[in-house]
Amino acid sequence: MAAAMSATAVVDVGCGTGQLAVELARRGHEVTGVDPSPEMLEVARRRDGGDLVRWVEGDASCLGSGEYDLALMSGHVVQVITDNDHLRATFAALGRALRPGGRLAFDSRNPVARVWHQWTPDRSRQALADGVEVWFQDPRSHGDLVTFEIHFAFPDGTKRVSHNELRFRSYGWLTRALAEAGFQVDPVDHDEPDLIFMATSTRRRRVAALRIDASPDGEWLAAVVFDSLETVTVPITGLDTTEVLQRLRDLDVPQELVLAELEQLNLGWSARDEVRQRSQADMADWRRLDKERREQLKRDFRRGHD
Repeated sequence: MAAAMSATAVVDVGCGTGQLAVELARRGHEVTGVDPSPEMLEVARRRDGGDLVRWVEGDASCLGSGEYDLALMSGHVVQVITDNDHLRATFAALGRALRPGGRLAFDSRNPVARVWHQWTPDRSRQALADGVEVWFQDPRSHGDLVTFEIHFAFPDGTKRVSHNELRFRSYGWLTRALAEAGFQVDPVDHDEPDLIFMATSTRRRRVAALRIDASPDGEWLAAVVFDSLETVTVPITGLDTTEVLQRLRDLDVPQELVLAELEQLNLGWSARDEVRQRSQADMADWRRLDKERREQLKRDFRRGHD
């Protein structure tokens, strides 16, 4: 999780009471904490430093597009999401929420370690703050789904039992699900009890719109709007149509979109005709140069055999 330190905008999915989210915000990151539990978020808001974080009630589907450098799901949150389709949708939503090249980091217990066999009262009992005792009890596995109880004993004699279930997905399953969501997965030590995943979003930004307008001082500008809501403005004053096409092609703007926008400007000439004529001229130049090259090769060959 140390990779968070190099990110500007971070989202903590399944943030719970906000301890990690607040710590990251204290270190200067722009942090969004997301959790479906309003009770958890209320504790997070009251936490010292809670005002530094933007809190969102819900899941990853609430996030926008292309807003974050890093997404975190710590504390085995992926196992709490027991429905496989829901987890696939979560990965897909995080792929959209991350900027191109953004990173996703999470942990998940390795099913090979069968750690739930250790969740017995004798082996799991521990004392929490204020004299509260807690232990695990009655773990049962059903395929990759494990159900268990968490028992709490309070100093006044009160007892509480929490019924829980976690899905222990394999390394292979998680890797395939990430790839389907458009992530490239870093190498993972899949023999460890905890699987630590780092994955990079490979989703390319797509052009959503193009606007070509004159600025107040008369300079022509092309504004490229991407599906991430990012806008890139490119000066095109003094360029002919093919030069405009080349400049915008570097930003992955389709040629047809550029020509359609140029046609709406009523320039008094056809951008399509100019491109066609330029292409024909370029082809004629290529043919001329190719003919000259072949003639030169013939001359060189003859000299070599004289």
